[in-house]
Amino acid sequence: MKKLFLFIMLLAALPVLYPQRGLGQQKITSVLTGKILEAGSRLPLAGASVSILGKSGASRADADGMFRLSVEGKAIIMVSYVGYASKSVELSEGQATVEILLTKKASDLEDVVVIGYGKQKKKDITSAISSISGDEIKQMPVTTINGALQSRIPGMQVQHTGHEPGAGTNVKIRGINSITQGAGPIYVVDGVITTGDLREINPNDVASIDVLKDASAAAIYGARAAEGVVIITTKKASTGRASINYDAYYGVQKIVKGYDFIDNIDDYVHLRRLGWSDEDPRAWPIGDSAADAKLFHPLELKSIANRKWYDWESVVTRPAPMQSHTLSVSNGVGKNKLYLSGNYLNQDGIIRGSNFTRYSVKANVESELNDKVKAGINSNFSHINNKVVSNETYYNAVTMSPLFPIYNDDGTPSSNIDPSSGNIQFNNPVTLTESPIQRVDDRYIANVYVEYKVIKDLQFRSSFGVDIYKNQQFEYYPRTTSNGFSKNGVAKAQNFGYRDMLWENTLTYDYNPHQHHSFNFLGGFTYQRRRQEWNYEEASGFPTDELTYKNMSLASRRDNISSDYFNWAIQSLLGRVIYKYKDRYILNGTVRRDGSSRFGSKNKYGVFPSVSGAWRLIDEPFIGIRTKTVLSDAKLRVSYGVIGNQEIPWDATFFRMNAAAYPFNGSTQTTGYQVNGSVLGNDALQWESQHQFNAGVDLAIINDRIRVSFDYYNKNVRNLLLRADLPVSQGFDTKWINVAEMNTRGMDVSLKVSPVKTKNFDWQLDINWSKYRSKVTSLLPGRDSLSPYLKVGEAPNSLIVDYVYDGLYNAGDDFKLNPGGRPGDVRVKDMDGNGVINQFDRTIVGRTVPKGWGGIWNYVRFKQFSLVVFANYMYGQDISNRAYQDYLYSTDNRRRILKSGLNYWTPEHTQTDLPRPNVFGRSVRTLPAGTSSFIVQKGDFIRIRNITLSYDFTAKMLSKLKVNSLRVYAQVMEPFLITKYKGIDPEIGVSQYDVYPRYRTFLAGVQLSL
Repeated sequence: MKKLFLFIMLLAALPVLYPQRGLGQQKITSVLTGKILEAGSRLPLAGASVSILGKSGASRADADGMFRLSVEGKAIIMVSYVGYASKSVELSEGQATVEILLTKKASDLEDVVVIGYGKQKKKDITSAISSISGDEIKQMPVTTINGALQSRIPGMQVQHTGHEPGAGTNVKIRGINSITQGAGPIYVVDGVITTGDLREINPNDVASIDVLKDASAAAIYGARAAEGVVIITTKKASTGRASINYDAYYGVQKIVKGYDFIDNIDDYVHLRRLGWSDEDPRAWPIGDSAADAKLFHPLELKSIANRKWYDWESVVTRPAPMQSHTLSVSNGVGKNKLYLSGNYLNQDGIIRGSNFTRYSVKANVESELNDKVKAGINSNFSHINNKVVSNETYYNAVTMSPLFPIYNDDGTPSSNIDPSSGNIQFNNPVTLTESPIQRVDDRYIANVYVEYKVIKDLQFRSSFGVDIYKNQQFEYYPRTTSNGFSKNGVAKAQNFGYRDMLWENTLTYDYNPHQHHSFNFLGGFTYQRRRQEWNYEEASGFPTDELTYKNMSLASRRDNISSDYFNWAIQSLLGRVIYKYKDRYILNGTVRRDGSSRFGSKNKYGVFPSVSGAWRLIDEPFIGIRTKTVLSDAKLRVSYGVIGNQEIPWDATFFRMNAAAYPFNGSTQTTGYQVNGSVLGNDALQWESQHQFNAGVDLAIINDRIRVSFDYYNKNVRNLLLRADLPVSQGFDTKWINVAEMNTRGMDVSLKVSPVKTKNFDWQLDINWSKYRSKVTSLLPGRDSLSPYLKVGEAPNSLIVDYVYDGLYNAGDDFKLNPGGRPGDVRVKDMDGNGVINQFDRTIVGRTVPKGWGGIWNYVRFKQFSLVVFANYMYGQDISNRAYQDYLYSTDNRRRILKSGLNYWTPEHTQTDLPRPNVFGRSVRTLPAGTSSFIVQKGDFIRIRNITLSYDFTAKMLSKLKVNSLRVYAQVMEPFLITKYKGIDPEIGVSQYDVYPRYRTFLAGVQLSL
């Protein structure tokens, strides 16, 4: 399939690779040598783009601003450089040299930012919007769009759910926006509104990403915008320029050492014995052969006798290759433009059996049919094969007893069978790597549009978009696993898919009644509908494991068959007015009315308005020339808006019927339907609404060498949607209600500095920092708590509740609070002072919401060499690391033990925090939960995410190679992590039991333009 894919891409490129030439007069071909300089300073503009109008390709100026081009006859060359006004230069036939001076823009404020249903110059933005360009993404290649956004956008948190290939992400914009957590931000891809982490889209196809963070920016999207809006614009062709681009890299991923386990057989065996002896010294005397026979598996006893030690982790992990290839063709001839690209990505996982492979094709076509009508299509298709090993694979590999053999004598993976029960105790991780979960994704996102210029300044646009997604997942558990052992194999098959349809119609009118006054009016109607279905089948009892899930009809039992189908729709009216006075006073007002099928007839519609304004202080007459030599830009912004949230189950407002089943005559009969007894429908549900105030300031000093943006926001969420428990007398378990309110306040800061900019040396620094504080302000009447984790005054679902660690007991201590305790046990605090330790002594011992986070992007160029170092950081969050506790001194179930566990308490060694070894891994021996704040650790970290060293070939080299631009680079991803956290990765922030291991990636790549 890979070869076919590349062949199709090459065929598509042929018209550009070999353009047809008409017969005519032979033109003189000459070599043009030129220099591109900054007007005034006459500093060379390294990297400036030079192209011949109507011809393929573009050249790049070298560190001296020099370039070379082959030119036929008379020609017009186009010159552009970021931050400078583009320029066209007409050449005479045979001209050999040229010098071009580019004038710097007043600032990059003339650049265009994509907003909802339109575009706006950056200087006119009145709300909180952050952007990242395709060129910035290109400097540090990533596999996903969210990976490109991680720690680059102030106020936006992007956290990967794991390290496995194809792992998803959790995205939050400006903190916690709902107790139900919603579905993350919406993504608007070339006008198509969708959700998910968009791992199907190739980042190389992205031209720009704009993140709408405050309510005034996002309110134009109404009920879909509660979690923020990310607008993605993909690349399009430019008129008069044709190019072929190839972007590829190849690398290897290597595991980063995680936990430091005991690797000495004597220490390990001693701790195993000591843990059981501590429970009952008489029943488990250390070194007693009868006790060892109960404590160790027979195969472990054999390993002890032969002093055999097995490294399970090294067997299931590997150095893993990864590669990516992107070929794109871009051409604009007359009034027609075409951009076509294809991508192939293959990433093996460092755990054997895991893999992520993506094929994607992107096509953007635009045509001006006449002076009034323009039409186009933007489309993206992707196919993903994702092999995912079971979550327990790595967990078993790092916890499996190193005394247990990995393979049987015949070379097959061993089975850890309990001699007493005859059942498999632990799945051999090698077996799990041989039976990965198979996931197949197909996704098609497309948007067809027509634009019609009704009259001058009045334009109508109609677009029809689709997002079609299909996911298939297959699992098989052979007889050699605990799941399939007693059932003669278990197969599972799942299909999930949806079809989104979006129809949008907008009318835009620009009205300029006076040189100092300008208006932009927008009105529109949109309709979106989703149809979603899911089905699942589980079967067991297979005659052989050879066919796995590929022929489920061979199964003797159908254990589970389920399916579901639903659809929802939302229709909207929207409007916006932007008013400017003297280009320095800007007002922006929007309103959107949404009607959602998820709500009952009484509350189906919601209205979401916003207003924002900006004052370009720098353009005021009272800002003198002397001040402007230091202060190059100053703008104040303020906004207020309301956005909604419809993220509740589609059936939350009505009663749902389920098949009624009852036992009869030895079998289960289904003859009718009954009301679902778990959720009580609520037709009175109202829209959850978010009211947000934002105030910001944008400053630039010393000719834009330093740029600062600061935003403060205050969000109040009302009518929070919550699934509440019901009394037993109701006959239902839960009900969706509007009950709570929540407040979030925070700050976003962005600092961009260009300390040095000379002919041969350029240094740019980009730092961002964010923080927020969320708290529930009200719950049910008369209630300040609905659970230990949901309390008034605290952020929802962010609390760690446990006993408070108070050191270890020593000989002579009072054991009144722990009657069954002994010296070396953990002591916890009696929080209510009643002399009894019970569940009422559990209290807040940590908070998972960070106090701050951000990113640091550092770019240095010396002549043709460039170095990018990117880091991110987070501080102030706590993590409950239960896995660390279990690995530390749990000696049951034949687990491995951390080296630090050797520092345990003894009567002779009391200066330690680690209790005596015990069987069940409990930090509090006499409590059922067995945990305390002992396992709560600080998750602060600073991580160097990426180091990239690149070289751009000079114009002279490019001329010899007959290419327009060539960049080669080497990259290291995840080279350093600085943290005191004792788990695998503080950024994942979960229990760490089933976390995929961290790895470091070494890449080499090339970016070529013809």
